[in-house]
Amino acid sequence: MQELIHFTVQKIKELLEQFNEVQALYLSKSFDFDARFDAFLNEVLEYFRTKGNTSHESEVLKIMNMISTVKKGFNPIKMEKIMNGRREILGGFSFNGMESIYGILMEIYARENKKLEDAEELISGIIVSLYQNGILDDEKLKDMNSVPKIERFWTSLVEQNTAISGINKKLRLTIIPEDIFLILEKVFLKLI
Repeated sequence: MQELIHFTVQKIKELLEQFNEVQALYLSKSFDFDARFDAFLNEVLEYFRTKGNTSHESEVLKIMNMISTVKKGFNPIKMEKIMNGRREILGGFSFNGMESIYGILMEIYARENKKLEDAEELISGIIVSLYQNGILDDEKLKDMNSVPKIERFWTSLVEQNTAISGINKKLRLTIIPEDIFLILEKVFLKLI
């Protein structure tokens, strides 16, 4: 089952905000960093588990295991006991883990945002065309002030026009109807 793309983008934004807090703790060499980074990794792990994204879940678990191994006094790369400089090695592995998490979050954010931008471009084109053909005017636009009204409007367009029906099917390959309605609302608000 597809998820609301707007929700995914919002959740990734929230995780990135938390990530920035963790990075600030790392930069300031705060003693709170380890606990906060562990909590952050657990939250990211739970998010990927909930979504059923096993590849990203595995990556987070790998990072957590590497950090845990260093904390126990063993270097997982060299496969030997850490004799000295454990704190520095832990800092290096933590930094590496943060970089990996950042890459994963940004990849998801960019991919999901691209879906929304592509959909908005298609929908904007339809709305401009409806304006040009006199099907839509400022009065009708102002009347569409709620998602249910927008949903009825979109459904009637899809049922009446085969071209719009085809575009709707294309949109539904990547996003769910609720995303379409939210994008329509955003486009309408820009035009009012």
